[in-house]
Amino acid sequence: MTMAASQPQATNGDGGEVRPAIFISHATPEDNAFTLWLGTKLAALGYEVWADVLRLRGGDDWQRKLEHALRHRAAKVLLAANPRAVDKQGVRNEIQIASDVARKIGDQEFIIPLRLAPFEAPFLIAHAQYIDFQRGWAAGLAELLDVLGETYKVPRQGSDQSAIWREVQLVHARTVSATPERLISNWLTIKQLPAKLRFFEFRGGSERAAQSRIKNTPWPAVPFRRGFLTFARMDELQDHFGPSLPLKLQGERRLDGFLEDGWATFDIARFDARNKFSDLARQALESALRARGLQGYALSGFQTAWWAPTNVAPTGKVAFRWADISGLRQIQGVSAKRHMNWHFGVSVAVRTAPLRHVRVIGRLIFTEDGHKPFEDPAKMHRLRRSFAKTWRNARWRDMLLAFLHWLADGSAEWRVPVTSDEALVLRLPPVMWMAPVSMPLDAETPEIDDDDPSDDDEVGEFEEEDGSEAPSDAEDDEP
Repeated sequence: MTMAASQPQATNGDGGEVRPAIFISHATPEDNAFTLWLGTKLAALGYEVWADVLRLRGGDDWQRKLEHALRHRAAKVLLAANPRAVDKQGVRNEIQIASDVARKIGDQEFIIPLRLAPFEAPFLIAHAQYIDFQRGWAAGLAELLDVLGETYKVPRQGSDQSAIWREVQLVHARTVSATPERLISNWLTIKQLPAKLRFFEFRGGSERAAQSRIKNTPWPAVPFRRGFLTFARMDELQDHFGPSLPLKLQGERRLDGFLEDGWATFDIARFDARNKFSDLARQALESALRARGLQGYALSGFQTAWWAPTNVAPTGKVAFRWADISGLRQIQGVSAKRHMNWHFGVSVAVRTAPLRHVRVIGRLIFTEDGHKPFEDPAKMHRLRRSFAKTWRNARWRDMLLAFLHWLADGSAEWRVPVTSDEALVLRLPPVMWMAPVSMPLDAETPEIDDDDPSDDDEVGEFEEEDGSEAPSDAEDDEP
């Protein structure tokens, strides 16, 4: 998910009041477990958090406090969004109040939906871009922290909210433990960058021919002015463009400096520089996936899912291990019930904040015979919604880890060529961090999966993250 940056709303625009808080709107009691989990994590990281689960006593007194926090203290409102929540009158009332506040303080992105399941957005938030928690709460939290810290600059108070959260634990009969909890994201840290970025212009030739050739360069390139930006050198490009499209090197820039400050000589601002780098890196990643034999499947929103036919990736279980992280999981299989094949695939997106990384987003593609995807988009959409509805978060996480382990041949890094002798080097396994607290959720009994039976007792040595359900719709992500 990508959000346009807006200025942090430090005041209410009316009386200069500071707005340091995060307000979580959710369905009560259905989404209390998620709100407790999220609120605990945010509070432990220093944010002031308000939510209905903090209603420690009945009566209008606490209700007034909640409304006051929403109207006068909230820097952002997080909406735990699913069909059940957006139909709740209480949630709709909070959306109405939040929309009024958004107009008052001039913040069009005051409400941030957190998608727990596909939902039909109410009119007042139809424009809002969501953060996806459906694919796993850990990945959603990583995205949310990025947005709160980097995009909106919501302040951390550093205050101790432990007393009120201890009371919440007692009310909801849950224990928040001081034991750290390991969370595994879908971020691959960029360990090494190519050294330089180069700007080439054409000294002659047809502009139409030049643009056509840029699209098919052997190395990543993005059009710029009368030429293009690339990591590649002249000797790696001239044969491709030929004598009819002679090139001239207009400038070189250290890539680290380009990402930090842009390129003033050619009026490339920092924000634009980072976008151009993300485009170049995405091209390199997709070329590497294509070279590995993966095929692209166009999704909505201009994204592509890269998946492996049956003759490319293992059809049995793939073992993965990095230090103390290990497991065993299929990344493609056959549904005898539906007479079709399923394939785990990925989309990739490159980001430069809060750290330079590649986000690898899990997808599902369905084929008739292991090679040809279904041509009917509506059928593919229905399958995404129904096929994996019983798959839990741990399964999606393990499929991603198995896929990455296979892709990198078991290495601790994935080298993605960007020139004949340079690579974008990604660190494996994905980024992990320790949440300062943990809160076990109620155990769920997995449903029997008739579509694709799996020997879950053979799977991995992972510490469970949160016990949440896996997504029932593996479609749109973004972010």
